[in-house]
Amino acid sequence: MSITISGSKRKIIDSAQVLFHRQGFQQTSLDDITRESGVTRSNLYYHFNSKEELGLEALRDRIKHYEAEVLDPTLRNTSLPPAERLSAFYRRVAAYHRSQVPPVGCPFGNLAVEMCGTNDNFREVLSSFFDMWEDSLEICIRQGIESGEFRGDYPPRLMAQMILSHLEGMVLMVKTHRTMEPLDSGSAMIMSLLKAT
Repeated sequence: MSITISGSKRKIIDSAQVLFHRQGFQQTSLDDITRESGVTRSNLYYHFNSKEELGLEALRDRIKHYEAEVLDPTLRNTSLPPAERLSAFYRRVAAYHRSQVPPVGCPFGNLAVEMCGTNDNFREVLSSFFDMWEDSLEICIRQGIESGEFRGDYPPRLMAQMILSHLEGMVLMVKTHRTMEPLDSGSAMIMSLLKAT
């Protein structure tokens, strides 16, 4: 993950991310995190005043990792044509979800469903992240329209919102049905719909 955090704090954040993704934030106890990380409870409290503080830092760290490992080399990679950038993005997302056995869903989508109705701190961080993700999609789509790769009869922002919402829904279906088919067929459909005729 982030190279700016090391030692026991890094272990705590990494373990918290795994457990929050697998079990949910509310179902994960601090004892679960100390057991997973091998760090003592007193050491955890040295770095974090509360479970919420840990959860928010783990979320922000995961967002930074997602930007660096997913968005930057795909949607934001202007050395590639826009259609190839979007296709690379879908491949990267699919590879990640194939690696999860059994599938556990999107770490951001799961947390949004669990926390956004009850905790404004999580909601605000997730809202800003999803806006940033949409921005990356919108720029890619806009550039694809300008280059003639993508159809131009829909507003790029609307298409970006649709793609992100559709992606989160597909990942939910992957988690529910335990098959990659919704993501594989859904991403192919989006690429086909966007293609300029």
